[in-house]
Amino acid sequence: MWFSKNNLPLSGKTAVVLGASQGLGAEFGRRLYLEGCSVILVARTESKLKKHKDAIQATDKVIPPECTISYAVCDVSDYDSVLGFFHKMMAIENIDPDYVFSFVGLAIPKLFNDLTKEDLVSGYQTNYVANANVAHVFVNQVMAINKQTSRKQFKKRVLCMCSSVVSFYPVIGYSSYAPSKAALDSLCTILRAELKPYNFRVATIFPGNFESEGYIQEEKTKPEITKIVEGPSTPITVEKCADIILDKLNKGYDTITTDTIGWIVSCFGLGMYPRQWGFLQIIKQSKNKNE
Repeated sequence: MWFSKNNLPLSGKTAVVLGASQGLGAEFGRRLYLEGCSVILVARTESKLKKHKDAIQATDKVIPPECTISYAVCDVSDYDSVLGFFHKMMAIENIDPDYVFSFVGLAIPKLFNDLTKEDLVSGYQTNYVANANVAHVFVNQVMAINKQTSRKQFKKRVLCMCSSVVSFYPVIGYSSYAPSKAALDSLCTILRAELKPYNFRVATIFPGNFESEGYIQEEKTKPEITKIVEGPSTPITVEKCADIILDKLNKGYDTITTDTIGWIVSCFGLGMYPRQWGFLQIIKQSKNKNE
C-alpha cells in the first residue's frame, strides 16, 4: 500500500469533520478544504467554529468555487442532537457526505483514585459514547436514503474515528481515557467487517502526542509517574500529525499510527487489525512472545 497515493480523493468530495473547533479536528478540516474538499465543521461551541471557519476562508490559496465550508453546532454526546444534525443534512438538505471524520475525544490524566465522578463520566461519554452515536446515526441515515439501492450500488464512503496509541498499550494515569479509546477501537474493528458489504471503508487513527490545546490541558493534571513511564517525548505539531494521517489514508491504510513508537506498540497485540508492513509486525510479535 505504501506506494499507492489515490485512496482518498478529495477534490469534489464532501466531508463532515466532528470535533472541529480546535486541535487535530480543526487542522484536519482546514487541510481538507485546502485540497478542494467541501467541509462541514461540527462541534459544540459556535464561537470557536465560526472563528475557525473564517480563518480557513481567509487563505490566499485559490479554492474551486464549488468547494464550500460551513459549520454546524452539535453535542455529539447527545444521540438526539446527532440524529437531528445528520437527518437535516442528509434527508432534508440532500447532502450525502463521502467522508465522516470524528476527532471527538477528551483526556484527563489522573490516577484512578483521584478521578472524580465527572471525570469518569466525561471520559466514556466523550471518547466512546459520542463516537458511537456518530457512527450509528450516520450509518442508519445512509441506509434510510438508500432503501431502494442494492449493496453493490452503494457509493464509496469513509468513516474514520480517532482512538489513541494508549489503546494498544495502556499507561498508568489514563484509566478514564485508555479503556474508552480501546472500546472505540473495538467498535471500529467490528464496523469494518459489518459495513464492508455496503462499500464503507472504516479507518482508525491512533495518534501519539501532538501539540494542541488539549495536550496543554492534559499536562496540567498528568501524574509524575505517568510522565516517567511515558519517558521523554517531544510532541509533533498538529500540522505534522494531520499530514501523516492524510498521507496514510491516501495510501490505503486503515490502522494509522503517527509515530514510530506508536507503530511499535501496535505490534504488541495485532489482533484483527489491518496490517502496516505486516511481515515485520509478525516478526516483532513473535519476538515479544519468545522473550
